[in-house]
Amino acid sequence: MASTLHPDWLDDHPTLGRIWARNPELAEELRTLWPPELATECGGFLELIVLAHHAGILSSTDGPGLVEAIAGAIATVPNDTRRLSLRSETDQDRRAVVSRLAQLRRSKVRRERYVTLVGRTWEAIRDDWEASGRPSVEHAVRSRRRELEAGASWQDVADKFCFSDNLSSMVGSMGANVRLVVVPAYYTHKGMWVELNGTVVVGVRSEGDSAVARARTERLARLLKTVSDPTRLAILDTLRRGPRSVTELAEAFSLAQPTVSNHVKVLRDAGLVVDTREGRRRRLMVNTDEIDRMVCGLQDVLAVTAEPGPAAGAAPQA
Repeated sequence: MASTLHPDWLDDHPTLGRIWARNPELAEELRTLWPPELATECGGFLELIVLAHHAGILSSTDGPGLVEAIAGAIATVPNDTRRLSLRSETDQDRRAVVSRLAQLRRSKVRRERYVTLVGRTWEAIRDDWEASGRPSVEHAVRSRRRELEAGASWQDVADKFCFSDNLSSMVGSMGANVRLVVVPAYYTHKGMWVELNGTVVVGVRSEGDSAVARARTERLARLLKTVSDPTRLAILDTLRRGPRSVTELAEAFSLAQPTVSNHVKVLRDAGLVVDTREGRRRRLMVNTDEIDRMVCGLQDVLAVTAEPGPAAGAAPQA
């Protein structure tokens, strides 16, 4: 949602550019959801993090669950600075968040619009999240847990990217009862941190090294290997035009039925084709959702988003 307000984020996540290009009306609604007087310095939707924390689902990766929970959270979340500390934020941003929460509570129309926009945003990013985001985040979580088990400090685990020097001093000033949550995030830009009534949430990039990049692309590579066979790719091309039975495919390609069945099994196991029934006959059809995820994943990996860097060995420029 915040990326609609920050065009530079799209350089980091080419998929977001494609998502908003396909959903320009949604992007515009998100940009104009809050009036200028309620803008935050970070230019984001901090109130959504507050609502997720209040609903107890801050660590969930279930998009529909978030949409369902925030409607109830709006009715009970504190909307005054005495009960909503946000010590990490400026006075201006605290006032903006509190005002946003108050408006959501008072106005049924605004509340329904807000929940609807969160739901539409989830639907817009869901395929890319499942194909690339979730594997990247899960890998980053496992990696940081191993670091903690090996004796790393929370600063080592959290400070993967640039954060304010105030982060360590704030955590230290909060005493022994502070709860610190490190959230590897796929769509974040440079990272973020926010204090929520005794809980400090630190968002870090889930990408940043070759191991994470490999985790993101392993499944994509398996799918590409599946379609690298000319016969299987031709079967997908045929099924794209309409459902076919194995017998019909065998006749179309002048192949033995067992041969076609083996190819179909590989495609089915990869999730690229699914069965459908027409009366008593079982036919095959393309799983368009999975195909779209594969194509988006390939675009995400290969998209060119910046000018080439200096050649290896070149001296850095001032």
